[in-house]
Amino acid sequence: MPNSILSLPDSDQPDPLDSLAQEFKQGFEELAGNAERELTGKHFVFSRYGRELYPYFEETDATLVPGCIIPIKEGRPVASVDSTCVLLGETQEGALYAARTAIGISFEGSLRRFFRLGPILVYASESGLAGLKSHLSAPEFAMLLSDHSVAERIIRNTVERRVLDSLMASDEEAIVMADGSLKHPLGQFTSSIPKPANEASCLVGFSKSSNLIFSEGAVSSLSRSKSAAYYKLDDGPVKTVLAKFTQDGLVFRLDVAEGVDPVETTLGRILWNDAFASGYPDSLKVAHHLSIFSHAEDQALKAYVTKRFRLRQLPTFSLRTIALGSFKGGG
Repeated sequence: MPNSILSLPDSDQPDPLDSLAQEFKQGFEELAGNAERELTGKHFVFSRYGRELYPYFEETDATLVPGCIIPIKEGRPVASVDSTCVLLGETQEGALYAARTAIGISFEGSLRRFFRLGPILVYASESGLAGLKSHLSAPEFAMLLSDHSVAERIIRNTVERRVLDSLMASDEEAIVMADGSLKHPLGQFTSSIPKPANEASCLVGFSKSSNLIFSEGAVSSLSRSKSAAYYKLDDGPVKTVLAKFTQDGLVFRLDVAEGVDPVETTLGRILWNDAFASGYPDSLKVAHHLSIFSHAEDQALKAYVTKRFRLRQLPTFSLRTIALGSFKGGG
């Protein structure tokens, strides 16, 4: 019989893990006490492998009265930006990433144009970041080098911020829309919100997922509205609202940077100038789909960099499969 933990002889010495197990047990008891107060009776959305989920709500807050979004029938471009970054490969010294950004532009109710920039190759090593101008602090750069997922996020945010800055610097009146919150602590707007060259322009963050969506009373009231509606949650330099743009559409979170127009006017301009499917703007949907890399594009990029930089590809195998195996094969 092979040795296993179960076959080890008994010992009179205290198990070194006993105190840790006791600490974890006490931690659970504290959690249970807090959870009793914080979670009991609450609606709960279980995670499904990181997918963005949208809850069904039934109860409505009768005291909450949403505002109507009235279309402002003036043509004004809505330029939406999204971006992607993927790890292509790595050496002993650094890692090579590919980023791409896309812009979808809607005008007077339909998608009119789209652009795509990239792939943008970025090499990150102790020597610095090559291929992309950035102003990262030393801690940010250290995080970038230590974790590929952090690096992808930082590179994606940097590329997206450069595009948003360029759009906001245009003299043309426009509504510039970014994918995500303008208030996210790890987002591209942590340092500052870009100021528009044309004071009539405005920056809006459009979020597919947010814990604000779990605000049952507000979401339920908006969902039952028979027309486009919004509810303001937070005021200040960046105003946060929940909004529904079509009668049967979903409710989304929007962060609207302060401008010359009030929030309801900006929402009315978006409603008139963009098109919506399930309440999500077409300009942002197209920007998303055009920014991501297909499997074929990923392979083509790897073939290109292999030839362009005369890389010598090492054969590889799945480390986790070999190291972890499975319960059946672990004998």
